[in-house]
Amino acid sequence: MNMNERRLKIFLSLFVLSSISLSLYFSHFHHTPPSENHKSSTGNRHGLTENHHRLLAKPWPILPSYLSWSLNPKVPFRSCEGYFGNGFTRRIDVLKSSPDDNQKFDLAGGGGWFRCFYSETLRSSICEGGRIRMNPERIRMSIGGEKLEAVIGRGEDEELPVFDSGAFDMEAVDKSSTDRKLVDSEFLNQYLQNGAISKHTMRDLVDSIRLVSAKEFQCSEKK
Repeated sequence: MNMNERRLKIFLSLFVLSSISLSLYFSHFHHTPPSENHKSSTGNRHGLTENHHRLLAKPWPILPSYLSWSLNPKVPFRSCEGYFGNGFTRRIDVLKSSPDDNQKFDLAGGGGWFRCFYSETLRSSICEGGRIRMNPERIRMSIGGEKLEAVIGRGEDEELPVFDSGAFDMEAVDKSSTDRKLVDSEFLNQYLQNGAISKHTMRDLVDSIRLVSAKEFQCSEKK
């Protein structure tokens, strides 16, 4: 038997095997019981829709991380909920405008306020505040719209903003607290850790906030 005859027999054997496999496949998945032949097309579509939804239904319950964030302060350290849920449960009031928390949203007075929520698992914080003024002349960053040749080889850190001291001002009610930074290095190292990244822009932004008196805090739009 020469080589060509051997190749032909192998080809025919594979072809027959494939034909048998395909016929078994189609006869199994496309076989329709006789009773179903009398159903209307609408009924068939309804049955297919029900089967489709049944296949897509999840057999497991909803995980806690799919739900809205809770303020439960007892989230386990390094748990799934700590990483992907609301692990920011430790509240730190950096600056209070008044004993009444409702006054912090009053733009007509009460002074500025600032607070952070710290996550033991992520070792970082989510912060918010009010009555803050931005000074754009103290924020430096690339102008954008540059030609491709001008930015080739430029490091990513060079594209991030640089916040000089006083880039943001916050109104302080207590005059003894004015003309100083909102937070010190100890606060930053504990609640806004630099970690493994080379430039922490949120940390730098908070570090640039300066407390000023109500007389110095003058702007057309207050946030």
